[in-house]
Amino acid sequence: MMLSRIRLRNFRNHDATAIEFAGGINAFLGDNGQGKTSILEAVSYLSLTKSFYAAGDAEVIGAGRDGFELEGHIASDAGIEQRVAVACRRMPPEKRFLLNGAPPETLASVIGRFPLVVLSPENGAITFGGPGERRKFLDMTLSQVSQAYLGDILEYRKALRQRNRVLADGRLRGQCPPGLLEPWTESLIAHGSTVARRRAEFVHEFREYVERSYRSVIPEGEQPQVSYVCGFAAGDAADASAYAGRLAADLEARSAEERRRGLTLAGPHRDDLRLSINGLDVQRFASQGQHKTLLVALKLAEYTYMKERRGETPMLLLDDVFSELDRSRVRRILSLAAELGQVMITTTEGSVFDGTIPWGERHRRFIVERGTCRQET
Repeated sequence: MMLSRIRLRNFRNHDATAIEFAGGINAFLGDNGQGKTSILEAVSYLSLTKSFYAAGDAEVIGAGRDGFELEGHIASDAGIEQRVAVACRRMPPEKRFLLNGAPPETLASVIGRFPLVVLSPENGAITFGGPGERRKFLDMTLSQVSQAYLGDILEYRKALRQRNRVLADGRLRGQCPPGLLEPWTESLIAHGSTVARRRAEFVHEFREYVERSYRSVIPEGEQPQVSYVCGFAAGDAADASAYAGRLAADLEARSAEERRRGLTLAGPHRDDLRLSINGLDVQRFASQGQHKTLLVALKLAEYTYMKERRGETPMLLLDDVFSELDRSRVRRILSLAAELGQVMITTTEGSVFDGTIPWGERHRRFIVERGTCRQET
């Protein structure tokens, strides 16, 4: 897949920016605050229908503006081109997404159509942060690979919200009517068991991808491991019905405590992805460089996994990824990136590319200054 061109209007500090991309590496150079990351954000809107960075749509509307507009032309590996347009208004809040001039059935139906892998400083929470960040990583990868998984995780979150609301209300009132709780419990079990089983399968498949990607950055001396930690007593469950039975039993065992605390205490919303290097827990023992290397390996593994499962080459966005990495690892990452599909990189230091990337028609450099972008010849 390739994004051939994009147009930004009133998007953060970009009043009117148009870019023609290369099929390989597109490097965006400039000082902090000039608008480099904003270009990558705009690309994520075309693929994921939202920013990978901002908390909401209103945050990316240019200062003093009523709304923003984006338009891009994306060609699949088979050469089929589609025009994607996104427009948001501040007041009244409104968001329009168009594919070839027509709205999709739902915004969720767009996810996975234009596969995208993003590595930004915010992703550091995957290795540094709590389980919620790693669950987001699992969900984003699987949702772009499978619309069925996306449907299940959305329904699970809905059931979890409603069930927690019933439990919280029951705690305040001193009673929780079973008739109100049971329908959401049934939905939670139905969708949660499917989510947990698919996550477990994914992590089992994903291990090899992570190990291979890590070795491509560090050829020897370190061995990463990833394992799935289920948020309920799944035991040795092997299929969806077994997962459902284990989740139902765990919820039943915790029912009194749930009513006392007003909260759902079992389910995939409590899952985790355990990360280690040479058998040592990453969060407790890894160095800054190991955290960054593992994060890069996870994202490269996500890229390869998604490409194989989707049958479509993803776009790869690398936003300020070279800090805390030594020169040899930077060179290896750039060499790997040059062999992939379309890659977009932001950096304040153009020297990181010296002697590694041959600039020309396939790989292009852009200078970003005060919300403008020009190709460097």
